[in-house]
This record gives sequence, structure tokens and C-alpha cells, in this order.
Amino acid sequence: MGIRALTNEQHTRVLENLVSLGRSIQETGPSYHLAGPEYTSLMVCFLMHNITVAQSLLKLLEVFKEEFFPTTMGFVAVRSMFEADVNAHYISLSPVERSRQFIDFEAVLEKQQMDRWHKHRASNKEDWEEAMNEAWAKAWLPRKDEIERRFVSVQGRYQRTSSKGKAQTFANWSGKSLRELAVLVDHEEAYDVFYSDLCSFAHVDVRLANRFLRISRDGLSWTQRALQPDIGGVIRYAAIFLDCFLRLFGKEFGNWDESDIQECWGSV
Repeated sequence: MGIRALTNEQHTRVLENLVSLGRSIQETGPSYHLAGPEYTSLMVCFLMHNITVAQSLLKLLEVFKEEFFPTTMGFVAVRSMFEADVNAHYISLSPVERSRQFIDFEAVLEKQQMDRWHKHRASNKEDWEEAMNEAWAKAWLPRKDEIERRFVSVQGRYQRTSSKGKAQTFANWSGKSLRELAVLVDHEEAYDVFYSDLCSFAHVDVRLANRFLRISRDGLSWTQRALQPDIGGVIRYAAIFLDCFLRLFGKEFGNWDESDIQECWGSV
């Protein structure tokens, strides 16, 4: 995963080419990987997500043009492309085991979500108490036993012992931070440079606010007009992240090879 010095227009054409390559799987269909249906399914789902994000960005650019392209939303969207790519690369290193680990973590997530709804049934805010109890009765109580059964069946795979000797449940499926995963799959530079930048928009810090602020001799003003470097940043990130994922997918499933991806760049 690296950087290429192209114009906004060139990066847009590259992204369009990469999307077309990724969408070609709709005609041929993915071949089932020897690692099994779980790995095949996850990788195809990651592919569909990344293609969907890229297509959405291109459509936004078409509709809003460069002047009012919603760059802050674009930065939020491309962040998930990086996360999907890192997770896919990490899973691919041990596809059978890690695919199952990724999928079965749903039981932990569902149990945690159920517990949060249960907690706020006792809210001291009347509207929250009423809403939580109504939702609990309709959505959670009928499934409570099954959710708890599934959680108990997998929880030992998602726990570590703390320094105080207590069992701690993983914060995510791998038990590692995204940065740790990025380092393990040789994406450290991309995490430190690209992903850290994108977090400003997902977590809303002052750099997001500054995209709408203009300072001049006449004072302060605010606008939804996009800054040219930000338009390029969104499309560039999307092209880089999709390129990296498609290279992995092609290697794993054989729907395309390196020359096909190089052609996406060479044609600009």
C-alpha cells in the first residue's frame, strides 16, 4: 500500500477502473476458496463493501461536483475501507481459524448489546425506561436464552486473564488493536499516516470543524464548499485502499492478477 502522485482527475479515473475490475466478479462469480465457505463469504462481503463505498463516492462526486463534494463524509466512508483491508489481510494469514474467529465473535457482540439494553431498562429517564422495556419485551426477551447459550459456547475463545487474575473479554474479535493488525500485515505506515488522519472525521475533532471554516481579513465565514486537497484526499485514499484489497482478493481467488490491477493505473 503506497502513494502515487496523480491529479484528482487521474485518481478518479483509477478508482473507476478499480471498481469496474471488482464488479467483474458479478459476471464470473467467486470460486470457492480451499479454506472453506466461511473464508470465501467474508472475503466476498469485504469486496462488496469496498466496491459499494467506492461507487458511492464516485456518485457523490458526479452529483455534487467538486465544488460541494461532501469531503468530511467521504473521509468517514473510506476509513472503513482501510479497516476491511487490514482485517482481510490478517484473516488471510490463517484463513480457516481466523474466519471462524471473526464470525463467531457475533455471539459476544450480541450478548454485549443485549446487556446494554437490559441495563437501561432501569433508566431514571422516563422516556428511556419506557422505550428500553418495550424493546426488551419484544426484541430481546424471546431470544435471551439462545443469545446466552451462544455466548457461553464461545466466550472462552475471546478472553484473556488480566494482571489481577480476572478474565477480560476481548474488545474485538482478534484480541488485538487495529494498529497491531496493521503492523502484522505490513500496513504500519498506512495506519500511522492515512488511518490516523481519517480518525479526525470519524471521531469529530477540530480538523473536521475546520473544513467548514474560512478565515480572511474580513473575519470568519463558513461554507460547505470543498477544499481541493480534500477532494483529492478522499478519492486517493479510496483508490489506494481498494487497490490493496483487490490485489489480495486476486491472489486468493484468482479472478484477476497483478497485470489487471496495473492496467487500472496505467490507463490514466
